[in-house]
Amino acid sequence: MSLLQLSFLLWATQGIKDIRGKSYATLRTVPAGGARHPFETYLLVRQVEGLLPGVYHYLPMTHQLELLQTMEDREALTALASKSLCGQGWAAKANVVFYWSFVCYRSEWRYGMHAHRMVMADMGHVGENLYLACTALGLGTCGIGAYDQKLCDETFQLDGEEEFTLYSQSVGTVQAKDEKAEKAFYSFVEEQGL
Repeated sequence: MSLLQLSFLLWATQGIKDIRGKSYATLRTVPAGGARHPFETYLLVRQVEGLLPGVYHYLPMTHQLELLQTMEDREALTALASKSLCGQGWAAKANVVFYWSFVCYRSEWRYGMHAHRMVMADMGHVGENLYLACTALGLGTCGIGAYDQKLCDETFQLDGEEEFTLYSQSVGTVQAKDEKAEKAFYSFVEEQGL
């Protein structure tokens, strides 16, 4: 997976298109209730050209990655990813795993207890944009709701209360045999009129 592909995926999920006012509101590639955009993006990078394997934080205002920890031992990185995803080793073998955290105050100050309802829909928009962007690039992705909350929060240096991990998606290159099987499935569905 190339750095340019990762850059596009980050922009598609949290990229800033415009800033309103005094940087209080951003218009991004995904909608968010009241333009609050309460999410932060973290990555476990296994294999992306031009990046050291490790833990990263995305900075959308400057479209940059902040390196939190290098992990050149790929087996240790894969083990961390697998453990963070409740033992789902297949997902840990992806080129990169996206994790999003929820920064509560960004929505709560405006919407109170209703903020948590809105956040679930907003997270769905982010995840769907990653699906669409991956499809456009010929990459594969899978949304993952099973993750070890405490381990993820510790890995990304989150307090677990004011900011905590909310969702994850693995992203990787698609093998030719998998692409062929998927096309065969869609052909079958079309032929059957399903």
